[in-house]
Amino acid sequence: METFVYIFLLVGLAVYLGHLAQRLKQPRIIGEIFGGIIAGPLFLFIATFIFHEGHRIHLFLSTQYASTKLTSLVDFAGIMIMFGAGLETDLSALFSSAKHGLLTAIGGVVLPFSLGLLVGKYLLHLELLASLYLGAAVSITAVALSVATLIQLKKLKTKVGMTIIVAAVLDDIIGVMILSVIMNMTRGEGSFSIRHIFIMVLVAAIFVIFSVLLGHFGKKLRKYFRLIMKSPQERFSFFILFLFLFSIISHFAGLHLVIGAFLAGLILGPFLKLSEKENLSNWIWGLFAPLFFAWVGFSVQFSTSAFGVPLLLIVATAFIGKIIGAGGGALLSGLKPVESLAVGFGMNGRAAVELIIAEIALRNGVIDRTIFTAVVFMAILSAISTPLLMKLMANKITTPVKG
Repeated sequence: METFVYIFLLVGLAVYLGHLAQRLKQPRIIGEIFGGIIAGPLFLFIATFIFHEGHRIHLFLSTQYASTKLTSLVDFAGIMIMFGAGLETDLSALFSSAKHGLLTAIGGVVLPFSLGLLVGKYLLHLELLASLYLGAAVSITAVALSVATLIQLKKLKTKVGMTIIVAAVLDDIIGVMILSVIMNMTRGEGSFSIRHIFIMVLVAAIFVIFSVLLGHFGKKLRKYFRLIMKSPQERFSFFILFLFLFSIISHFAGLHLVIGAFLAGLILGPFLKLSEKENLSNWIWGLFAPLFFAWVGFSVQFSTSAFGVPLLLIVATAFIGKIIGAGGGALLSGLKPVESLAVGFGMNGRAAVELIIAEIALRNGVIDRTIFTAVVFMAILSAISTPLLMKLMANKITTPVKG
């Protein structure tokens, strides 16, 4: 029962405010995130004046309690968003952006991670492990946010859009190595295993390469597939099961579930009829995307302890590091300066994995509540600003990707 109430509240406010944002000529994501902020932190703030401390409504509006009811559904929503992005992506266009994406990914991880480490160690005076966690938190991109914005702005099938997609996938592989080192150090294993990290990265790379090759050669089986599976119900069941399978494999390969979902969409794209893509798109943007981005807003936890020097330093580090790092990599790869800036803005979105990292660090006593809350606010600010910044650049993103 409570799960349905959460869905009604989050999706209802997200859809309404998303529509309002669109009427104001802004990306729907902005309204959807604010819908979650109203449903969670704002309603909780109002409830403190109406209900006594410890009342059930306080528990119901808390992120900790809501996550026990919605975590799996929110994960599924993120998977569906990336599955839809994969369906809209042409494999040949992805190949043509490989060079741009590689340099963007390297710059988008190395610079923010280095800045985060230095700021944590020398300006915030954190321990080495806490500084490493901070570096990881500011160097990861929330790919679902960037992809959704590109789709809403109708810029996914551009050179900038494909560069962001490739870089985000590569970012996840690089993130495997960084997080593996940090997790080993958290457990007290000062001397981490290079062999273990190498195997993890190799498995992840093999999975991505295998998926891309399967998508490339699988196109030749399209006509046979349509002859075998004529029933719309059978086809839909196959597509969803294939999506689940690749998400599961992606998880065991050390990557995020959404990477497997994107690759599944990339492979299945040629097999879907136009009407099937439209039906899936209606479900994704009518239910799953509003729920996912409303949850991002709902997860905000206001705290006066975060409003100070730590927040300013962490936000500045995250924005400067990612925009300059990813944008600089894109510029070196041959993109135009204005396109490189758009890539930097697109790669700056956060609000998923970095929150998980911060939660683990807080739970293990690596960082305190002040740093944790500052990281959360950094993620929310980047989630809200990324669609706005990309909207400003939309008219500059005109170069179609060559398939």
